[in-house]
Amino acid sequence: MRKRFSIILCTVLCAASIGYDAINSSAQSPIKFTDTSQHWAEQSIQTAMEKKYVDGYDDGSFKPDLPISRAEFIKMLSSAVGEKVEKVEGNDWFVPYVKRLEELSVIPVEFPERYNEPLQRFEMAMLSARSVDKALKGSMLDSVKLGLIHGVSTTDLAPYGTSTRAQAITIIERILSVKRGEKLAVDKYAASAAEIAETGSNVGTMLGLKAKEIGTTWKYAEGVTVKLNKLIVADPADPEDPHMKLIDMRTWGKSTVKTDNKVILANFTVVATEAGIGAPDLSPSQVLTQLDTSNFLLLSEQALTRWMKFKKAQTHEGYVAYALPNKIANYSIVFDILGKETILAGK
Repeated sequence: MRKRFSIILCTVLCAASIGYDAINSSAQSPIKFTDTSQHWAEQSIQTAMEKKYVDGYDDGSFKPDLPISRAEFIKMLSSAVGEKVEKVEGNDWFVPYVKRLEELSVIPVEFPERYNEPLQRFEMAMLSARSVDKALKGSMLDSVKLGLIHGVSTTDLAPYGTSTRAQAITIIERILSVKRGEKLAVDKYAASAAEIAETGSNVGTMLGLKAKEIGTTWKYAEGVTVKLNKLIVADPADPEDPHMKLIDMRTWGKSTVKTDNKVILANFTVVATEAGIGAPDLSPSQVLTQLDTSNFLLLSEQALTRWMKFKKAQTHEGYVAYALPNKIANYSIVFDILGKETILAGK
């Protein structure tokens, strides 16, 4: 009888144990949303759910392609980095998260307060960069250099565009990686575009140099001035370089090796006022020249007028372009501007 009772007791306990494990396993099984199956970010969304910094909607969906609001991203960011807040119910649910990131100086004073509106990409860059290093301004350039933000194409950073809920998770995961000390891959085209937008030049990204005369104005003659707006470096050996499309490659020297040279594009504005009428003609190829050039290049678009006659007040804006050997470009970019040797970029 005792043997039979022991067998029955063992069976009951085993069954109970199996039942508990089944229930526990079910409770720990990953949440499946109704609209993320085979979505490109399905695994990332699942990971974010497991880390408990994102939520779905009451109808069982996640809405991965819905533009993310400022409030949603701030909550995600705060939760992902482990900040604890007192939760609030109702329409002001996001306020504790905002206050916490303001206390940490992640949200700067100039950040827009319309929290239920879609987050713009430059705002995402600001929050992302400052969450990693509060000493940063939080510019697009800061976030791109850290590998947090990439371009939407080789030419476009779309700073005023929006991001989806799925894309936001990608950014959050990059933030967490950087905070762990990892070094992320940098989108070089985005870095170039961001540097140009912020400084007028991409010599830092392309050559590790510093631009020196962006915004400088020189006097050509009475009533005629020349101003440097941008200094751009392009790589003729890179078929994806977005700036090479400006170059008329029919003017590329046959003996000039693409892999041994960079293309330097300088954007100038020439302004002649009424006082400049009758000034000597101006030819950029004669008075805005790059020293040590491999060859002068014509542009297929956005070229500075090749010959200017000042018979009336006028404004001209465009690029001049030259090939420059890498062995020189890696150290400095020097132009002869109106007869004066001028360093436009250097160490």
